[in-house]
Amino acid sequence: MKNILIVALFALALAACDKPIRLDLGQSTPRVIIEGQVTNRLGSQYVKVSRSSDFYQTGPSPRITNAIVTVKDSDGNEIMFEHNPRNYADSIGYYLPQTAFVGTIGKDYHLRVEVDGQVYEADDHLYSVTSIDSLAFRVDDDEKDDPKDYNKFYEVLLYAKEPQNTTDYYLFKFYRNDSLKVDDDNEIYYSNDEALGESIDGISSPVFFGPGDKATVEAYSLSRSGYVFYDDLQKLLNTDGGLFNQPPANSRTNLTNGAFGFFHASAVNSKTIVIVE
Repeated sequence: MKNILIVALFALALAACDKPIRLDLGQSTPRVIIEGQVTNRLGSQYVKVSRSSDFYQTGPSPRITNAIVTVKDSDGNEIMFEHNPRNYADSIGYYLPQTAFVGTIGKDYHLRVEVDGQVYEADDHLYSVTSIDSLAFRVDDDEKDDPKDYNKFYEVLLYAKEPQNTTDYYLFKFYRNDSLKVDDDNEIYYSNDEALGESIDGISSPVFFGPGDKATVEAYSLSRSGYVFYDDLQKLLNTDGGLFNQPPANSRTNLTNGAFGFFHASAVNSKTIVIVE
């Protein structure tokens, strides 16, 4: 998470050409990072809690294991989350609901996280998401001539109808044989309905597949604040760090008390297809 959340911003002074430039990054005060989601799909609710690290620190951000985490819906139903109940080493810092539940379209969800006496909160609305009508696939000739991954040169095409009577925002995820894939680590696949248009007729996947691969596309609904968060994050990831560029800012968040990250409620729709020659 450190590579997408800027925790130490600095100014670079321009001096005479015969004087060295000295950077003073110093030590930044660690900030709490919270990533969480509630969806209408069983088993996908989670909250991850960690701390930011200093600019030059390597490795993952320090995980927080003693937080008190709850999620409450607009009907007053409250669910406690417990830390890493399955005791997986790679799930340190992850909190899962003590009682399994699914989110409901049209409800508001309130997250409360307490860490060392400090309280962090966030709210999001769970909007509906358009259905993916079908998937197809075809050979991408350019990718076939020079594939990034061996024998992966099929692109998947997505077909759907986007409702025009509402303002909608989307996040897309692509899986190859149940593994989440991106074409580039700095890419986030999100959109608003203006960019998609009413008829989604064969939008091609950014990820390529090979014969026999199972391809899955997931569409998530986003609130306006969720769209803004991912838009900010995409710009931050692709800032080239040029000398005369403005210093990047953290993504705008729905979390209170200075926490980084985002809590979002989403409806999910997905389709799967197997690539055959």
